[in-house]
Amino acid sequence: MEEMRMVATQTSEAESGALPPFSGGRKKKTLLKSNKKDLAFYIALMAWPVLQFAVCYIWVNVSSFLMAFQDINVATGVTTWTWKNFANIITEISWANLGTMALNSVLAWALLLVISIPLGLLFSYYIYKKMPGSIFFRAVLFLPSIVSAIVMVTIFRYFVSSALPSFVQDLFGAEFPNVLDPATGYAFWTVIFYTIWVGFGTSVLMYSNGMSGIDPELVDAAHIDGATGIREFWHITLPLVFPTLSVFLITSIANIFINQINLYSFYGGTAHSSIQTFGYYLYMAVKRADGDYGTFPRLAAFGLILTAIAIPLTLFVRWLLEKFGPSEN
Repeated sequence: MEEMRMVATQTSEAESGALPPFSGGRKKKTLLKSNKKDLAFYIALMAWPVLQFAVCYIWVNVSSFLMAFQDINVATGVTTWTWKNFANIITEISWANLGTMALNSVLAWALLLVISIPLGLLFSYYIYKKMPGSIFFRAVLFLPSIVSAIVMVTIFRYFVSSALPSFVQDLFGAEFPNVLDPATGYAFWTVIFYTIWVGFGTSVLMYSNGMSGIDPELVDAAHIDGATGIREFWHITLPLVFPTLSVFLITSIANIFINQINLYSFYGGTAHSSIQTFGYYLYMAVKRADGDYGTFPRLAAFGLILTAIAIPLTLFVRWLLEKFGPSEN
């Protein structure tokens, strides 16, 4: 009885205007309209990257995908479908050269990862905190990225081949080896040093820009709690720039298979097989083919093999970073 009395009271109050009338229908329509707007915004937002992927990757490379399964007879113009290109390219390169290229490619990637990223983060933190000389360092580190690669290689080659040996001879009376000669065993490490050096400025610029977006109030709160120096970098700065860092780490997996570590700039088409990478081999193979369509199917098959390795490896690295990476919380 009491419940019925309360319902009757609420009904009479609603009719007299004391309570607002039921508006569930209008709320539902407003919510539905809002959801449609959100969906339209999401579609518009995702349309560009999806279109870019479809055009710049799928459409551009669809002929290469198909070519990996074709045998093109240049003389007769007859094309047949086959799987033999995958075996032929392995035989053509040889397992020994494949092993060398794989080792060089992975080693170059690991060294760039272990050396370039930590140093890039530390220098970026130095610039971000506006320490003495930070503007000068930013300009100097970024300078190799805006000068022509051929100019930089020419300067570096002259330095290690002429200036540095003369300096060592005059100062120590010792002979300095030709570090760009593969026979000396220093060529690969010299090229890696150069690659790290010229790529340093770009990573520093990206990391320092990411750090500059950190909320100053958050940093001030950390200082009040006693976090300064390395503690601020480790517990505040690094977790907040980790999304930028993770992008570099994930996309760097593809560099294992496409990075030629400036070998063409140094050696042209004559780089010794002992220092070649996957990226250099593919670049030179396509360049030497010079329109020979009979060669392209084997190279396309090799590209598919490397892609089949790169995709799961990239997804695995992404999973590791999402699971074990630092949290902004």
